[in-house]
Amino acid sequence: MYYINLAGQYLLLAMFLITYGCIEKPQKTPKNKPNVLMICVDDMNDWTKLHDPSNPIHVPNIERLAETGTFFTQAYCNAPACNPSRASILSGVRPSTIGVYTNSSNWKDALSPDMLMPAHFKKHGYKTFCSGKIFHHHGPAHVDYSIFSESNPFPVNGRPDSPMPETNICGVTKWIGQDDNNTRDISPNFDWGIWAQDGSKHIDERTVDWAINKIKSESEPFFMAVGIFRPHMPFYVPESAFLDNYPLEELTVPIINKNDFDDLEQSSIDFIQGYGRYGWMSTFEHEKQRDPDIYEKAVQHYQASCSYADHNVGRLLDALYASGNADNTIIVLWSDHGYHLGEKEHWEKFILTEKSTHIPYIIVVPGEEKNRSISYPVSLVDLYPTLAELCGIPIPDYTEGQSLVPILEGKVNRLDKPVVITYGKNNHAIRADDFRYIRLADGTEELYNTTQDKHEWENLARNDSYRSLINSLAIWLPEINKEPVAKANNSSHSHHGDHTKK
Repeated sequence: MYYINLAGQYLLLAMFLITYGCIEKPQKTPKNKPNVLMICVDDMNDWTKLHDPSNPIHVPNIERLAETGTFFTQAYCNAPACNPSRASILSGVRPSTIGVYTNSSNWKDALSPDMLMPAHFKKHGYKTFCSGKIFHHHGPAHVDYSIFSESNPFPVNGRPDSPMPETNICGVTKWIGQDDNNTRDISPNFDWGIWAQDGSKHIDERTVDWAINKIKSESEPFFMAVGIFRPHMPFYVPESAFLDNYPLEELTVPIINKNDFDDLEQSSIDFIQGYGRYGWMSTFEHEKQRDPDIYEKAVQHYQASCSYADHNVGRLLDALYASGNADNTIIVLWSDHGYHLGEKEHWEKFILTEKSTHIPYIIVVPGEEKNRSISYPVSLVDLYPTLAELCGIPIPDYTEGQSLVPILEGKVNRLDKPVVITYGKNNHAIRADDFRYIRLADGTEELYNTTQDKHEWENLARNDSYRSLINSLAIWLPEINKEPVAKANNSSHSHHGDHTKK
């Protein structure tokens, strides 16, 4: 099913992107145009009870949402970083096709704003709203709110929690590189604790309050995008109650295999460690001399931040149900990528592993089957054509994803191709049913059986018996790998790693 060459499709797509053409496939128009509520959660990985009841992170409201629609258990981002992931979601185009690879990439050099999903819905009669983090937030060059009818813009100074504490609550003051080298002042984002004790002042409270007011007051068809910032660092929660499910003395922490890199080429190790190891993890190791529980406290606050995000998802859902609009509203929830908490000696995202790319992804369509799980790979690039088809508006031909409507309607249970994930030019992962294949720009390969080896500890790429499988997955590597676009002006990424190979 996965063995179809897409060269012709990619060539056609390139022609459309060069001209920014928008040839559209007409759709059947529903009798009453449905509303769309798109909930975007930042940095939430797959360590929640949504994915596995034995996982430690409590997200009862997100689980409640999944019970009303379809939960895609093998859903993936198309880039493990905020900016390229969100540019891909909003445009329906892969990062490799447009050259938007990192958080500093200027997506406006590759995409016209009118190509983005909210602009397309606005063009076709929807009132479009935005509250919170929808675009990447490091500088005004990353955003364009003109595509929305009304917006509650997210702070773009890189510090959404401002005013920030005068000093980091966690007590860390310096980045410490390997062997105590490369010491420098710590980023304010490397922090966790109780901040903005008055919950109404927390950035996510303000985001959701604005959205709730719009949900209550709108009668015409709306497309509303709501971006929840937590659990993005700093891991701030407004009150200690969000820590109650995660007592430090009983905390579940990630399993870290100290021999994890024994079967990797040096290029793979450099790709993983280039950012996360010699910054975050080495700082944790150094700080244990001061606070033996420093790493555990960071993990604890990530878990609490996920629960705080879930709390705000619950507030949105309650407002929608109370408004009387739920029966005519499509609800989508996704995270822009996954997150490492020390696994593979890595922190945050920016790599091509399962933990960095596996996400929560739920779609609720009124009238369709409820409490349904789909266990085959899908990705966020599929969302644009899916929502367009569900709402009866044309699907632009430049979109590269596949509509999930046949799955949502129960006609099929899978797509006919695997997921492609990219970070940096020519660095890709192919995620098929049971396997993840990674190939870096220099040709270095990794292969994991994710069903038998969920931690991705055994690299099978060196085993010649898997060569045929590797070759069958490699045909899905993108044929277009555009040169990286320029960096956005006034983009600030003092601690976010663009460590990719150019």
